[in-house]
Amino acid sequence: MAEELGVHSATLYRWAKESHRDAGESTRLRLIRTAQDMLRDRTYTSVTVEAVAAHSGVAPRTAFHTFAGKADLFQAAVDDAATQLIAAIAAASTEATWPAEPVGQLGMFLTIAARSIYETSAAHVLFRDVGIPRQGGPAEDWHSAFVDAVAALISAGIAGGEIAADVDVRATARVITGAMRGIHAAVFDGADPAVAVGSVGRLVAMVPSAAGGGHESANVT
Repeated sequence: MAEELGVHSATLYRWAKESHRDAGESTRLRLIRTAQDMLRDRTYTSVTVEAVAAHSGVAPRTAFHTFAGKADLFQAAVDDAATQLIAAIAAASTEATWPAEPVGQLGMFLTIAARSIYETSAAHVLFRDVGIPRQGGPAEDWHSAFVDAVAALISAGIAGGEIAADVDVRATARVITGAMRGIHAAVFDGADPAVAVGSVGRLVAMVPSAAGGGHESANVT
């Protein structure tokens, strides 16, 4: 059935789980999840609301009644992915045993984030270059909050004497975050997630230590 509809089998499973919900909310989620699914191997410009509606089993009129237009639908798809990812990182962070030192915490945080990203099925829309116009919302808030979290851990490392005092905290946080986004994009284009997690764990070495040089990579199990 999934092949006939042109959607991923996981999408059909989600539809079945959503069947008990309010019809309007179920339709909204079905369109959002189908849009996410279609963006696994397509771009924003190549997908239309009509195509998403057809693959969702939703009438075009209903789709346009649910979303004002294409930009509205795909922004919702991006924001939904960000919301799922934030929840996944929060859950994994709660279950983790955190190191006492800020640099160790930074490595742990980066690794948990990477693993959560690769385990969140919709996260590809946040990192693949699919051409979705950014309009603010949870996706952009999440990115800014992530940079803030990395910057806070770097600042704590400076205060604790682990990181060189002359480090430009904000710039370094942005560089690390940008490097992670590049690694994540590679994964969603086919790179090995396990290799990517190891690479992310080594990004902590980009932060100069107070004693000179970088820090050891994170080993998170």
